[in-house]
Amino acid sequence: MKIIIYTTAGCAYCKMAKEFFKKNNISYEEKDVSDNAVRQEMIDKSNQLGVPVIDIDGQIMVGFDEAIMKKLLRI
Repeated sequence: MKIIIYTTAGCAYCKMAKEFFKKNNISYEEKDVSDNAVRQEMIDKSNQLGVPVIDIDGQIMVGFDEAIMKKLLRI
């Protein structure tokens, strides 16, 4: 399963999502949207400017909701 999380440094929900992944031993790739190319990649995937945007094998989740995350990850 490939997971990419698009984040910014001061985002509380981004931090919550990353802590959730670490707690559940789930590997992920983090991309900082302060880079213009990364920001555009995130917008192209989600049509959103807000973070976090989480890409789980092509399924896009905007924001962080632990219950939905558990369902998507089947944990």
